[in-house]
Amino acid sequence: MEPDAMRVRLHLRRVRVVGVLVDLMERLVVEIADVRRVVRCPHCGFNTTRVHDRRRLVIRDLPTGGRPTTLEWVRRRFSCAECSERHWEDHPEIILGRRTHVTRRLARQLVRDVNIMSIREVTRRHDLPWHFIMGLTRSWSERVAADRRRRRRRVLLVDETSLRRGHRYVTVVINGDIGETLAIVPHRNSRALNTFLVAQGHRWLKGVRVVVSDGSVPYRSSIQQHLGHATHLLDRFRVARWFAAGMIEVRRRIQRIGPHGSRPAFDPQVFRSRYLQLTRFDQLPADRIEALGKVLAGRPELEAAWRMLQHLYGIHLATDSDQANQALGTFLEVYADHPLIEFEKLTGTLLEWGDEIFASHDTDRATNGRIEGTNNKLGVLKRIAYGFTNASNFAHRALLLTPGMATSP
Repeated sequence: MEPDAMRVRLHLRRVRVVGVLVDLMERLVVEIADVRRVVRCPHCGFNTTRVHDRRRLVIRDLPTGGRPTTLEWVRRRFSCAECSERHWEDHPEIILGRRTHVTRRLARQLVRDVNIMSIREVTRRHDLPWHFIMGLTRSWSERVAADRRRRRRRVLLVDETSLRRGHRYVTVVINGDIGETLAIVPHRNSRALNTFLVAQGHRWLKGVRVVVSDGSVPYRSSIQQHLGHATHLLDRFRVARWFAAGMIEVRRRIQRIGPHGSRPAFDPQVFRSRYLQLTRFDQLPADRIEALGKVLAGRPELEAAWRMLQHLYGIHLATDSDQANQALGTFLEVYADHPLIEFEKLTGTLLEWGDEIFASHDTDRATNGRIEGTNNKLGVLKRIAYGFTNASNFAHRALLLTPGMATSP
């Protein structure tokens, strides 16, 4: 086999094929060398051509024609005639590790595979060490994160997710303009968010105009401390859950018609309509409205709770702050006539978070929708990896799931 033919098949720039060492059905080994004859000394900057010695390095490459391919690079060690210092040559198409070396195109494939399968599965597929693949992922993730954080952000989204269900939480920070994940910080307290915000610097923080979070008191404390100039609002989906909680509790109390263990324990008509009771009135078809009316008839507390919920929905449906205040006033009037105990906690929450809830009308209705979509992807990542115990590894892999990986290692 001619070396020139192998050079075409390798498609590696600045590579000269010296010869084919092994050409079998099960594997291919090719000897390569750098095409340069003159290199620049990294110590003094002068050009040199004097080769002190050579060493062979085994480089893993992508399969060629379905065969595992290994490159043996004849790496030269130069001796500078100007400063007498010696140095090893580098190559733009080769990534050197401590013990494992790969071509840059194989590294790109490894990073792509890590996004869709577990690290262990990638090690089986490419026959490479686990720590090397994780180190490559970590290195590229840090470069992606650094590039994203250099650019200023107008909208910042903050939420939490767990490494495992119910415990080991982390804080997720996302660029609300385009959905890029900026950081995943261990824990969900104010210190976690403070760590990220302080690291960005004053100029970066000044560019943030809107911050969206859930109803977390530690997050609000951190946002007020470092982003006091920005508009802080609560995610409308989280607020809607608060609104619906009062309705759910009233329905649970009213639907019970017997003690635990009795048959039937619940009023089937009330129970079966539980989703209709939580739906906005403007999204119900005519037949559903008629069915809901039959359930609410003769149950004044349930009807009052449903009316209060619809008025609370009106806060976010309003086109401006004045209409939102009218919807809130109507809710308070109904609550004054029917002071249901289940809505008592909600009224206190409205007083505590009122500014953050009503701020949605001054911020083009920013929401945490992008971060909720990212959390779904993170859930898929956790299932692919069969769970995480290391928050750092989880953060590095999660950063590569969202847009922003235009280039590669």
